[in-house]
Amino acid sequence: MEGVRLPHKLYVLCPKSCKVEKYIDRTDYIQCAKDLPPYEIDHGGIAGRKYNVSVYWIKYNGEFFRCALEYAQPLKTLVAFKEKGRISLPEMDIERESFIKNLTLMLKDNKNSFEVCELVEYDDKTEKLHEILSGLTSVQEFKCQIKE
Repeated sequence: MEGVRLPHKLYVLCPKSCKVEKYIDRTDYIQCAKDLPPYEIDHGGIAGRKYNVSVYWIKYNGEFFRCALEYAQPLKTLVAFKEKGRISLPEMDIERESFIKNLTLMLKDNKNSFEVCELVEYDDKTEKLHEILSGLTSVQEFKCQIKE
């Protein structure tokens, strides 16, 4: 995306409820700006696995910034298990925390992954995503860089 400045990170959303919404941009504060070109890699036993990431406009306090967002898709499985009575809510919470802990460790161990991917944990029942994103240290640092 030539001419577009955004933090060089993919923000992976990890809502406390584990609910992965179909669309991230169903609010007045978040709008899909553009899809990045698909990235293809042989990974996880799948040749030519395609990754599609979207860039979103985030509005906060009258300012707009852009960032690449996606949900942590494995969380959908935890919700499905809970809804089918296979795990309880406390068990779902424990599994979510374990998933986030392990993913964080994997990102830190895999070359420079942690520098380009950031997990965003938030309580989707009480917190607004656009406020959480705007308050992230990496976003604040990026905003300072582009103002200089």
